[in-house]
Amino acid sequence: FDPRWTSPLAPRVTGEAFEWLGEDLAHLVVPLQLAVFLERMRARATHMERILEREREAVRVELMGLLWYLTLQWSVETLRNYQEDVTQALEWQEENNIQEGDLLPLHDSSLPSDDD
Repeated sequence: FDPRWTSPLAPRVTGEAFEWLGEDLAHLVVPLQLAVFLERMRARATHMERILEREREAVRVELMGLLWYLTLQWSVETLRNYQEDVTQALEWQEENNIQEGDLLPLHDSSLPSDDD
C-alpha cells in the first residue's frame, strides 16, 4: 500500500469492487485485441509499402537502363546503315569513273525542271 497513490477523499476499494471492475472491463478485451491487431496490420502494410516502393524504383532504374541500351543499339544500327550506304555510293562512283566534280548539285539551275 502506497499512500502517495491514494487520495484521502477516494473511497476504499474492496475485493468485491475489483471483481465488479473486472467484469465491467471484460467486454473491452476483444476491442483492445482488435485494436492491437489493426495496429500490427497497419505496421505490416507500411512495411510492405516501403518494400514495394523500393521494388518499383529498382524496376524504374532497370527500365531506364534498357531504354538507354535500346536507344544506343538503334543509333549504332542507323550509323552502320548510313556507313554502308556511303560506302556503296562511293563504290558506284568509282565503278562508273565519276569524279567528285562530275556530280551536279541537287539544285542546279542548269537542269531542266519538271515544268518544262
